Amino acid sequence: LFTTQLKNQNPLDPMGNEAFVAQLAQFSQVEGIKGMQNSMEDLVNTIKGEQMFSGAHLVGKKVAVTGGHVISGDGQPIIGSLDLPGGAQGIVFTVNDINNRPVFRSTMGPQAPGKVTLEWSGKDMDGKEVPDGPYTIKANIVDGNSLTAVPVTTFVGVKSVSWRPDTQQINLQIETGDSVAMSDVTQITN
Repeated sequence: LFTTQLKNQNPLDPMGNEAFVAQLAQFSQVEGIKGMQNSMEDLVNTIKGEQMFSGAHLVGKKVAVTGGHVISGDGQPIIGSLDLPGGAQGIVFTVNDINNRPVFRSTMGPQAPGKVTLEWSGKDMDGKEVPDGPYTIKANIVDGNSLTAVPVTTFVGVKSVSWRPDTQQINLQIETGDSVAMSDVTQITN
């Protein structure tokens, strides 16, 4: 570029040394920025690889996530929890099937502030075992004459992990078929 510039400059008005030095400095800055961009891309790819490797260790483990996702089966009770910092006059919780139809409903009396455990036996309202599969626990606290929905936290198994380029984070595919962000996980257990 400099050689072409020298060949084509006006001999009556040659470019000064200062202008050449200034242009050289600009070219050096552009080259430095390009190098920094390549380094940042390498860093992002390294972080992505480390996150995927870390996430792979979660496959087969159970993670606590909000949303009330559960899998019924094996006659084991299903446990969910609520965080009630202000307590509640009462709690109404339902278990819905994959089509969002209620299969179970229960009410609980007044609750003190703190963590409240919800337990479902895996049976419908008539006391019959429900088919194995994904269900969702939903809860509402009673506040006077109104109901207010509160998030339910449950433990679910991790089936696989994937990378989301739009958020630059790992997503976990859980055993209910849903996908949750790694940032939504509050606890990990075997």
